[in-house]
Amino acid sequence: MIEVDSDNDTLCYCAGTTRQQIKKLLDDGIVDVDRISRITGAASGCGGCEFELQQLIEEHG
Repeated sequence: MIEVDSDNDTLCYCAGTTRQQIKKLLDDGIVDVDRISRITGAASGCGGCEFELQQLIEEHG
């Protein structure tokens, strides 16, 4: 059985941003999509990850 570490999974393929990078920012108190996007590049390309990014923010909340 293959174990998957979902934190290291790529959230944004355009920028190569992982869920772990996003969760670190959330833990540091950065919970604004625009700010996270400026820091990581996530949700600044095709926009395909924006929904999942928003979900991570809401789950963290």
